[in-house]
Amino acid sequence: MQTGYPLTESPATTASIKQVPPLAHLVTGMRSSLLKLRSNPYLDGEPTVETISSEISAHESAISIIDKEISELSSAIRRLEFRKWEHGENIRYFRGLITLARRLPLEILANIFGICVREGYTRTPLVVSHVCSQWREAACIPSVWSHIYVDFDSPSAFSRTKFWLTKAKDCYLHITMEIRGEQVQLLDVINLLLYKRTQWRSLNINSALLSAANQALTACKGPFPELHTFSASVQQEFSDNDQIEEDETRELVDLRAAFHDVPRLSAVRIVRNILPESNIIPYSIKDLSLVLPSHYSTATFSVPSVLRILEDLRSLEKVSIIIPPGPIRRFELEIDTDHIVILPSLHSITLAGRSGIHSILPNLITPNLHALCLRSSDDLVGSPDAEIGQYLYKFLDLSSPPLEELELRDADIPAAYFIRCFSRMGRLKTLRLHESEISDSTLTELFGPYGLCPSLSFIDLRWCGHFRGRTLVDLVRSRQPLDTDDLRFGGDLVQTTCTAITKIIAIHCSFVTKQDIVDLAHLTVCQVVVMDSDDYCRGIGCCVNDRYRRRLALEGIGRTGKLIL
Repeated sequence: MQTGYPLTESPATTASIKQVPPLAHLVTGMRSSLLKLRSNPYLDGEPTVETISSEISAHESAISIIDKEISELSSAIRRLEFRKWEHGENIRYFRGLITLARRLPLEILANIFGICVREGYTRTPLVVSHVCSQWREAACIPSVWSHIYVDFDSPSAFSRTKFWLTKAKDCYLHITMEIRGEQVQLLDVINLLLYKRTQWRSLNINSALLSAANQALTACKGPFPELHTFSASVQQEFSDNDQIEEDETRELVDLRAAFHDVPRLSAVRIVRNILPESNIIPYSIKDLSLVLPSHYSTATFSVPSVLRILEDLRSLEKVSIIIPPGPIRRFELEIDTDHIVILPSLHSITLAGRSGIHSILPNLITPNLHALCLRSSDDLVGSPDAEIGQYLYKFLDLSSPPLEELELRDADIPAAYFIRCFSRMGRLKTLRLHESEISDSTLTELFGPYGLCPSLSFIDLRWCGHFRGRTLVDLVRSRQPLDTDDLRFGGDLVQTTCTAITKIIAIHCSFVTKQDIVDLAHLTVCQVVVMDSDDYCRGIGCCVNDRYRRRLALEGIGRTGKLIL
């Protein structure tokens, strides 16, 4: 296999260059000709036509020789330029051999291509296969083709799906169906996919209309022995042409019946304008996500209806209920204190929406809950929300979960509830606050050696403007373990019982100065930038602070201690 252009010079090229007459000889000949012309005796008398013609012929011959020499020199220059280009191409070729993209193992390249597909670049396998032979080889790995995107509005939906299935071979399949308008190919494509039903790993149906989603679900006949995740998104519950009977329910196909032969189904995500019925979600799922992006001007959701959905799902480990910002949507506060739902396996809860959604908490008993995330879409009114604080405290007091991570995003609570909640979270390790009015006096309650939340080791504060950076420095310092020398020679020193703060994130906190950042970086890991790819703030861009970080770097602060810029 040819690995580059030849590095040696052609003998013929070298010889041709050596045959070119030196320019000095040409100049000498021209000078002698001019001297001869000036010393011509005929110029002083009457010149003859023959003599002048002879001189003209001589000069014309000289010009011809000069033109020939110029042509030979130009050819030599072109040959030298070509040899230079050859060497440049060899340099680029061999540099390409040592680039990271060429040295990565094929499996890693295939994994990167798969990430691109999951991020929405569905044509990635086709595009990367045209870059180079190595990328083409990596693109031939079946897992790169395992994400099958079917757009039923495309006239080539069937042929494209068939091609993708051929390339995916025996890999697990992650299928996404996009049903907007055209449905002519729907049944043909689904039947084609059903030939590989034993390889289905996830199924995602995005439909403009509920009727189309139900048609697709009805056509998906099992068994599906490897299906783990199902997601359904419906934009409109009905069309203008739908004839709805009074006793007809606008509901998804009964998922319990549709997926009765799916032993590994563990995650269900439903995106609809209304809550699903409580009797359609399979009992065995461990991860439930309900997103309610109402497209109507107003929408009302009932707390008891949510509780009825949850009470049958005893195996739940993770639940997420999200109402995106938009038109007026609220939860009816029909709180029945006797309606208690026990979820013994639940590890994580995420509630996002207006404050009413958080009223679900006091009705839940979660003895194994480790992570709680509360997000509010209410317009900030300049003061903490006492209702959220009340719901949170009641939940912690009644359920007593072993909570290790708490996130309050735009769901601020008064200082009194902060302290009362902290007193119920003895195992808390991670505290995340976004747009909070937590104060110096509240942070002081976390000071060592015997402060609240003794297991706390990671604090993430963003857009918090009611505490001083010096208080944060003192908090970290107070919880640091004492040196053994201090314990040996300082008789009045007491060993701290609090866990040390191993990491601090401080972004857009008004009273945290550059000196505070420097001091924190000397005590622990201090981060002033959003880094995690799954960070919620990265998606909405609310914590971008490039100019601030560049200023810190230019001032040399970036080289201080354990600062992460």
